[in-house]
Amino acid sequence: MLSDARDAANWALVDWIGTGRPDGTRFTSAEIATALDVPRTRVCNHVRLVDAFPPNRRDHRLSFDVHTHLACLPDKTRFETLATAAAEGWGERKARAAAVAFRQERAGFVDEDRDDAQAIHIMRAWNRATPAAREYFSGLQEVSGLGIVDEETACG
Repeated sequence: MLSDARDAANWALVDWIGTGRPDGTRFTSAEIATALDVPRTRVCNHVRLVDAFPPNRRDHRLSFDVHTHLACLPDKTRFETLATAAAEGWGERKARAAAVAFRQERAGFVDEDRDDAQAIHIMRAWNRATPAAREYFSGLQEVSGLGIVDEETACG
């Protein structure tokens, strides 16, 4: 299946990043990010993932994405939750929900409110825009009355 091939490729990349090349040469996360043309944070996340789930502690009945979400859990909780996930056939959504619930209950973490996150994106875009673009958009917003701004007619 295509998803199995994707998971195998992701694990191969994670293992390569975590262990280095077969000849033992290791690279910094910045060097790997540059070579692969991916953000350094993605490389760091892969390093944490291979540390959280070494090859002998993975459950191949579960997807790479399920493992990614559960990697944030402490060791004992992580492997207990992984066993539960395998027994119950969890998908990515269920694993993410379990990780978020753990952070909220035990670590005091609260996920961003969706409206807050969207407002932050709008503010960042607004702050990067030129004064002329802000003025133009402000006019479009006023015409729409906080409704949908039709991109085709606005920029046409």
